[in-house]
Amino acid sequence: MVLRLFAAVQKAYPSLASLGTGAVMMGAGDAAVQHLCNGSLDPRRSMVCSAYSGMVSPGIYHWWKALDARWPGVALRSVCRKVLVNQAVLGPLNCALFLGWSHCAQALIRSCAAADLATAASDFATAASEAVDRIQAEVPDLATKAMCVWIPVHTITFRFVPAPYRILYTSSISVLWGGYLSYVANGDGCSAQRDTRGHIECIASVQTETQSGQSGA
Repeated sequence: MVLRLFAAVQKAYPSLASLGTGAVMMGAGDAAVQHLCNGSLDPRRSMVCSAYSGMVSPGIYHWWKALDARWPGVALRSVCRKVLVNQAVLGPLNCALFLGWSHCAQALIRSCAAADLATAASDFATAASEAVDRIQAEVPDLATKAMCVWIPVHTITFRFVPAPYRILYTSSISVLWGGYLSYVANGDGCSAQRDTRGHIECIASVQTETQSGQSGA
């Protein structure tokens, strides 16, 4: 019943439904990472993460429709083309946009609280420069990790998932992936050092808690 209602809303208002679904699921992933890694919750940070996903989800929905129009059907060749083109375009782009947005948006929020406008503008310009450096340094590694996650996920997306449920399905996966991106963007640490082991342990903790919550539901 709930899924049929969601599908009806998605068909009637695809952009609005995609916005809401993406925002809620991304916010949930960030909140889980904050709770497990830091033992606290920063609402402004979660708002920044939710806003990003809400903004891009409608565009992703229509991008997928364009891929379906270009390569219709669920034959293996058609699915492979859609998956590879989608990953080549959205993989590095999404990682870069999220890192840049997260860094600059949070800097803008802090700058708005500053009494000195000139200082606020200077701080934001510095944050923007730092964001560019982070994108150049971290996106290649993130894009590689994204391939390992999203190529299998989107093979299922384009082969088995009807269009009205795709944002819901991928947003569910994004609870973990979005939490990981937030973890990288905000420099959280489950331990004292930000290394690969820390990333894996933190995301494993998120997955364990998510699975436990589902089992208890």
